[in-house]
Amino acid sequence: MATTMRQRGGYGGDKPVFSFADNRGVEMTSVAPDAADTTARGGAPRMAHRAVASDVTLQMLISFNVYFSVCFWVATVVSTFVKTNGAREDFDEIRPVMICMYAVFEPARLYAGFAGNLQEQVPMLIGFVALSFCVALPLHFYFLAGQMGAAAFDKALNLFAAVYVIAQVVAGVVAARKILASQSLSFFMSELR
Repeated sequence: MATTMRQRGGYGGDKPVFSFADNRGVEMTSVAPDAADTTARGGAPRMAHRAVASDVTLQMLISFNVYFSVCFWVATVVSTFVKTNGAREDFDEIRPVMICMYAVFEPARLYAGFAGNLQEQVPMLIGFVALSFCVALPLHFYFLAGQMGAAAFDKALNLFAAVYVIAQVVAGVVAARKILASQSLSFFMSELR
């Protein structure tokens, strides 16, 4: 739904104001730019009126996961050393590979989530969701049920981690849809000018 009204301009003349809202909760108001409404570099219109589409829930989940992933990695390595007697009696050849994969992919996954959400980049958010779904979840499910000699501590830790990653996937999809709706609305608003 779009409404148009006039706003009194300070330098003689009215400026049209467009308000848009859709059924997903994205709302934007745009004041048509004039000569006083441009920045010093290049004359591009200011974007201060643009609604922030970043998702706070996803950002909180990712922020807490930065600390949790470090603790998770340390707990997994210590648990592995305790179970295998200092890695002398480890008959599970896949476990060290999975620990190294987690150490490589988890920072990349968290960076994609941070950058995608804060910079409102849908491709980075989709990359975050894909890494979460295709790399992080299988790793946690392996540590939960696939490794040899999984202790109760391993199962509890990895069950919590898997549920946490699933919550991040759901929040990532919601954030990507919200950002995509906001960017689509911004694109169509720019077509009205």
